[in-house]
Amino acid sequence: MQRFMIRLLLSLLILLAPILTYADSDFVHRQDVLQFINLMVKKYHFQKQVLLNIFSEVKLRPQVVHHVKKPLEAIAWNRYQILFVNNWRIKHGVEFWNTYAAALQRAEQVYGVPASIIVATIGIETKYGHRTGDYRVIDSLTNLAFSDSSRAPFFRQELEQFLLLTRDEHLDPLTVMGSYAGAIGQPQFMPSSYRYFAVNFSKSGKTDLMNNEVDVIGSIANYYKKHGWQPNEPVAAQAYLIDDRYASLANNRISLAIPDWQKYGIAPKEKLPSTNLKVKIIQLNNRYSKEYWLGFHNFYVIKRYNPSDLYAMAVYQLSTHIEAQREEENHG
Repeated sequence: MQRFMIRLLLSLLILLAPILTYADSDFVHRQDVLQFINLMVKKYHFQKQVLLNIFSEVKLRPQVVHHVKKPLEAIAWNRYQILFVNNWRIKHGVEFWNTYAAALQRAEQVYGVPASIIVATIGIETKYGHRTGDYRVIDSLTNLAFSDSSRAPFFRQELEQFLLLTRDEHLDPLTVMGSYAGAIGQPQFMPSSYRYFAVNFSKSGKTDLMNNEVDVIGSIANYYKKHGWQPNEPVAAQAYLIDDRYASLANNRISLAIPDWQKYGIAPKEKLPSTNLKVKIIQLNNRYSKEYWLGFHNFYVIKRYNPSDLYAMAVYQLSTHIEAQREEENHG
């Protein structure tokens, strides 16, 4: 009986082998993928056979669709904060700043973006280059672009941009690694951001966001500047509720000057240099409580990098801790 079962199992594996092999090259046989390939040929003059060869190597990665449907930003703020605003990221942020102080100072001068924000962004995104992604970008983007996700059209555009990027930069599309969402390099730029905001800040002749930290620093600063960063303006300030008037506000995403917010029972916890700047109220949900913050214009510039309040707050708080720790070490 045991021999029969073994023979049966082997027979099934032999029968399934072509199916399993086909499953990993399934994309190149799909009608929607073939339509995409024809579009790239017509619109950007790619060679059809080259694209067919590329997509025949794409692997099925159902886990990337799962990750996109359940992003980390859905967790409570206090859990998110522990993950990203911690002693390791502060310590290594200070070390990164000290190592690349000259490039960070130059980026501040050229783009007006504080070094602390640039460093914190790299720290949140990839732990200062230690974790840039374990997925082939072509696999991630193809799986997402041709999935049932509501964001599939966005990822299809990014797949288009990725193929253009690899052609422009003479990269092998089958070897570029990134995140489950297709973000690339130390700043985790999506392909469209790589193409439009990456700069050769090192003046090496080639823009490299995977291995050249100076290019990474300049590119992040350029990204923030192009999205409207205002030099010498605040990012966020903690607030408190005077009473329950805020709960009755129909639209809590409106933008008002700070004195106007006080009419709704909200006031800053600290003295601010100017009360004329308009802010929005940020509500961060902890497991058993809520935090309220004033979000200035630059807070929403950070959200252009990632649209989550948790993400932008983590960047801001990490930046303040890194800056304070560095000043303490330099003047201690």
